Amino acid sequence: MLFLTRLMTFVSLLFMAQATLADWRLASSSKVGYVSIKNNAIAEQNYFSGVTGSLSKKGVLKINIDLSSVETQVDIRNQRMRDLFFEVAQYPQAVVTAELDMQELAQIDSGAPLEIVKPFTLSLHGVEATSEAHLRVIAGGGRAWVSTVRPILISAADFGLEDGVAALRTIAGLEAISSAVPVSVDLKFVKK
Repeated sequence: MLFLTRLMTFVSLLFMAQATLADWRLASSSKVGYVSIKNNAIAEQNYFSGVTGSLSKKGVLKINIDLSSVETQVDIRNQRMRDLFFEVAQYPQAVVTAELDMQELAQIDSGAPLEIVKPFTLSLHGVEATSEAHLRVIAGGGRAWVSTVRPILISAADFGLEDGVAALRTIAGLEAISSAVPVSVDLKFVKK
């Protein structure tokens, strides 16, 4: 869940890697992933395939995550995540926004990796919260790749999702479901 945060940082770095300023868009192969833990012992990898976004030449980053694109590898669990946890009928997407320092991003040499820490805002389930992402950016040839150096921890309590966690635990007959998850990003940006 909430995974979009690193995306912002990634996009900004991509923009600066090029000699000329341009707008960037997020490629369809980009993913945001998270690990859920049930019964305090079983970890499961999940991701969102519907991730779109852009970075303007002024450094404004916006990433949209289609919450209905959640993939847990189990159809009934996907449906429960959409209906009981994310409540996509009312809250269809999560949005990550950030403003990037274009001078900092301009320091990226083509092909040389850069590690940065950037603040971002995540809007999820009608609530906004700020955090920071530790990212690695590699750019060259009109493309940029951004990934998390360390996972971003997202807590259900920060977004009013505690009832959703309880509903999932009850319907699945579990003793526990972690209310905080590590989120990672694998993003690819291309010049518009």
